[in-house]
Amino acid sequence: MIFILNMDERLKEAARCGNIDSLYELVQENPSLLDHIDEKPFSTTPLHVAAFAGQTQFAKEIMRLKPSFAKKLNVDGFSPMHLALQNGQTELVLQFLQVDNDLVCVKGREGMTPLHCAAKAGKIDLLVSFLNACPKSIEDVTIRNETTLHVALNSGMFQAFEVLVRCLKQRCRMEDHYRERKVLNWKDEEGNTVLHIAASKNKPEALKTLLDCRVDVKLKNQQGLTALDLINGQAQSGNAEIIDMIGRSEALTASLFPAVDCFGYYVRQDQWLRSAAQNGDVDALYAIIQEDPYILDHIDQVPFDDTPLHVAASAGHTQFALEIMGLKPSFARKLNREGSSPMYLALQNDELSTMRRLLDVDENLVRVKGRKGLTPLHYAAEKGKLEQLVELLMACPRSIEDLTVHKESALHIAAKNDQREALVLLVNWLELVDQNKVLDWPDDEGNTVLHIASQRNQIQVSACSFWFLL
Repeated sequence: MIFILNMDERLKEAARCGNIDSLYELVQENPSLLDHIDEKPFSTTPLHVAAFAGQTQFAKEIMRLKPSFAKKLNVDGFSPMHLALQNGQTELVLQFLQVDNDLVCVKGREGMTPLHCAAKAGKIDLLVSFLNACPKSIEDVTIRNETTLHVALNSGMFQAFEVLVRCLKQRCRMEDHYRERKVLNWKDEEGNTVLHIAASKNKPEALKTLLDCRVDVKLKNQQGLTALDLINGQAQSGNAEIIDMIGRSEALTASLFPAVDCFGYYVRQDQWLRSAAQNGDVDALYAIIQEDPYILDHIDQVPFDDTPLHVAASAGHTQFALEIMGLKPSFARKLNREGSSPMYLALQNDELSTMRRLLDVDENLVRVKGRKGLTPLHYAAEKGKLEQLVELLMACPRSIEDLTVHKESALHIAAKNDQREALVLLVNWLELVDQNKVLDWPDDEGNTVLHIASQRNQIQVSACSFWFLL
């Protein structure tokens, strides 16, 4: 027990300092360490500690090892994203979004999601980022049945309120106005809509914003009062104009807007579909889809998994890969639990024909970052795959600018792995596309590629130039 307690403190210290090496040393000592932490229903995980401290790289690494930590609440009722948000760690909050946009919907203390917290604090930029990443999050309610709109108005964050309304209107398609109206007409535990709150707080701007939308002015709260009743009970200048606007508003009745429960779920990939992908059987793929038309959508909801595209790319089944990519393009950018994209796996398994066809469909797949921020270009540089380096660079020239979580370019990777020919090729490419600035970029230890190459006796330095020794 004392050993476990000591290890727990060492793990927390590693998380506070962002020491990934210490993390793996502890995992080597006790491979079940993270599982033991995960068994507790409420716990301050290493991800909570790293999130609070703003240790982005450590947080991303621990999320790969134990994705469930991202949705776990600590004893105070907060998820890692809640803590990062509270402590002003904006960069890390946005990194969480990139890993799993559903983290915006994780309910913490009093049912508050990160979106509610951002609205309460008036963090406009984060509100927009959250809603862009996860539009459905605007439907989440607190234990008081408050939407994000309620929270913003009750907190006096009128600008945040207006941004939320604007985002809501932009996100709701013409055939999906019911979603917009449902959120705008939602009642809290006292039966108040946001129109009631705007009226009770005498917020003319908010009232006008809402009346321009599809709100139901006839809805009553638990006291039997409409928003108009609340305004009539106040002696405020400007009320006459608002009363007139409400009187002229032709809102739809509440019976048109039944409550719809929001829910999310994760579905394991069907073994039949995996077998079809492993064998490249397109007919079997469509037979499965006929049985379950939503199977690909269900797979897409899992934040990290081996999709059929991952399986087909690894096995070199090009036609199956192209077929599945046509049906579900998002699979091409999804990472599996090892942090690899389909193109990365195709390259890793020397399925070069498949890699090239994926590249034909979307050249930007070269830039998809996997584990530790490694792209397919980084992998080709690490392994000295010269032909593939040329193909990837020709397809997507800007991929040379991509950096790992340690701020390493493909040149850093080549130099650190003693891939001299790859390094020469990359330097020549920079010269060709006039991107020599990349040579001056330092990694997170402050080393440029020139520093690394010099340390490894890969170059000779003169006053004006350097030559690579082949």
